[in-house]
Amino acid sequence: MASYGVQFTGKFGAHVIFSVLRKVDIEATIGEIVQDLAADNFVVKNIKAYKENYDNNVTFLEPKAFGNLPTLGTLNMNNIKLATFDVGYFMGHFEIDRLLMDSSGIKYIHPVNTTLVQKGNVPLIKELTLNFNILSNIPRYALRGFEKLQVLNLQGNRISSINNESFCGLHALVALSLFYNKINSLPRASFACASNLTNIDLSRNNLATLDPQWFDRSWFLRSLVVDQSGIRRIAVGPWKATNLQTLVLTNNDLHSLSHGTFNGLANLKTLIVSGNFNLFQMSEDALTSVGSLESLVMTDLRQFTMKGSFRNMQQLLYLDMSYSLLKMSSIDQFTNTSALRVLNMSGSHLKAEDLVDIQTGTSLFSGLVSLHILKLRKNSLDNLHNIPGIFTPLGSLVELDLTSCRILQVASGTFANLTTLLVLRLPQNQLTSIFKDAFHGLYNLQVLQLQYNSITFIDQELFRGTNELVQLYLQNNHISTVASNTFMPSSLIRLNIAKNPLSCDCELTWFRQWLNEVEGKINFDPENETLCSSSSLKPLVNQIIWSFHPFEYCRINAMIIVSACFAPILVLTLGILVYLNRWWINYKLYLLKLAIVGYHEITEDRNPEDYEYQLNLMFHDDDEWWVNDFMKPFLEQRMPHLERVIFGDADLHPGLFYLNAIYDVIENSHKTILLLSNQSVDDTWYMTKLRMAVEHMNDTKLEKVILIFFEDIDDDHLPYLVRLLLSRNKPYLLWTEDEEGQEVFWAKVQKSMRSNRQMNNVIPV
Repeated sequence: MASYGVQFTGKFGAHVIFSVLRKVDIEATIGEIVQDLAADNFVVKNIKAYKENYDNNVTFLEPKAFGNLPTLGTLNMNNIKLATFDVGYFMGHFEIDRLLMDSSGIKYIHPVNTTLVQKGNVPLIKELTLNFNILSNIPRYALRGFEKLQVLNLQGNRISSINNESFCGLHALVALSLFYNKINSLPRASFACASNLTNIDLSRNNLATLDPQWFDRSWFLRSLVVDQSGIRRIAVGPWKATNLQTLVLTNNDLHSLSHGTFNGLANLKTLIVSGNFNLFQMSEDALTSVGSLESLVMTDLRQFTMKGSFRNMQQLLYLDMSYSLLKMSSIDQFTNTSALRVLNMSGSHLKAEDLVDIQTGTSLFSGLVSLHILKLRKNSLDNLHNIPGIFTPLGSLVELDLTSCRILQVASGTFANLTTLLVLRLPQNQLTSIFKDAFHGLYNLQVLQLQYNSITFIDQELFRGTNELVQLYLQNNHISTVASNTFMPSSLIRLNIAKNPLSCDCELTWFRQWLNEVEGKINFDPENETLCSSSSLKPLVNQIIWSFHPFEYCRINAMIIVSACFAPILVLTLGILVYLNRWWINYKLYLLKLAIVGYHEITEDRNPEDYEYQLNLMFHDDDEWWVNDFMKPFLEQRMPHLERVIFGDADLHPGLFYLNAIYDVIENSHKTILLLSNQSVDDTWYMTKLRMAVEHMNDTKLEKVILIFFEDIDDDHLPYLVRLLLSRNKPYLLWTEDEEGQEVFWAKVQKSMRSNRQMNNVIPV
């Protein structure tokens, strides 16, 4: 592409060199210090861009100074010294699209005389930049004549006052920036003259109050940005800029939003109130007038209490409350927020207990049936594994971010019902164990991040059911080995297991062989950081895992094979010996238990001698033979001190009614032993005796009843009261025909007779 240069000297000796590249906008630079510019300075045509060198001393512009440059596209006059901006200088310049006069010391804007504004005389300037000058006010009709102006930048001046006619005549203006000025207040309908204005930036001013009246008759206003302007309150509306769609009120001092705050903004789509560091309050009905709101950003708030403000926001798609101290008045905050797609509550000081009502099981996320992305990173969810059902309502969730949440375990059911989940992020937690079915049901999961935890073991079935898993991140954990036949999804194309203390020994053989099988199919980067730990075979320490070849180090061990063959025989032999000596072992274990545990029971203060009867033995008539053959000889030989013993109904008091006599011996006996057999449990009178004995136990709070089973009774045949006693660990003994077993039996009878333990509960009868 050809180019050419032109060099000439103006009447003040200024050397101007233009390097023109065909069909491309270029800049012309004045290289010498110039003090003023006149119309006959320039005779070159078809210049697309013109730029003044920085720090020129241009202090005066003659009218039509650039009259001979009708095709000039961009005029850059930054860093000159021009006290007054005179609109008249640029009347008639048809081809100046952009005029840049930043940091030029401009104090005043001199409006053009109305007689100069003619239809064929208006400039085509579309963008005017007067940033970082020293303007203090904008006069009436300041830029009249700039009828094509679309963008006006007045950033970094000292503007403190604006007239409601300051922007009159700018019918094409769509974007106005008053960023970083000293505006305290504005008149009503300040921008009404610029009838097509769509974007206003009032950031970095000194606005204690934001008044909706400032924007009256700004019918086409779409975006209003007021950042870092010290706003403490928003005056009660109504807003008449009814087409406003984006309102940014970040980094101010707002402390509340109430019912009337946004009246009139029925078309508002985006509201951003981040960075308001007062105790931020929002009434339950604060957002009722902005029912079309789709995006709400409330990050970095000092404290925000959720009082149901989002409950009926049926059009809301995006809600960001990250890094704000969140409190909740109730669990039902999103009941009808059915359209919400993205919810960010990262760094909000939440606990797992805050996300669900423990009593009702209702989740905070109930109602979010369309939620796709949930971010909860940097909260304290260490108790997550103990609280099921938190994420159950999120049947449409695609991405769940739980990064840095201090999570200790992932339990079964934690992610139940998340069948649409594609991305699960759990890095930088304190995970040590994961239940083997923790990820079951995540049929569509594609990305699983578990890096930077303390995981030591991967269960063989952990990834079964995640058949669509594509990326798995396990780096920077404490994994030393991978068990044989661990399920790895065939869909996997990315696996990072670097910086784990992998022990390259024979236990890792299966995993090493699996790596060979999937080589070329799965990306293991960074491979040079997947190393064998110090517990590996010596030649492999600090070597990459791919240098471990199991066939070189792990040959078949004949001793292991022989041992494996004889192991079942050894186990069978030991089992037979244990069975043959089971009662002796049982007795010795019983004695060992007594020696170790000792006697620390809380017992009754009375001794057996303090009772009228030392023992009350109740039995069915058909079982009297056992009493005569076994029980009486035992008492005579081993417990001769028991002199006052009641043996069945024959020894009852003859002068009392039957039930009264039974109750008398139960009440006045140190111990009551009831023999249970298949005949006795079918006897109604005998079960009545048992019930009376249990009632007496409840009254005295003493374990005074011992059950002796001297034959097997089917579970289905046992009465309810007997099963209830057994479930409460109440004393019972089993008779056996084995002689050694009988020794253990009688030893337990003797111990049970010594004292009555106190009960700490009541048996329902």
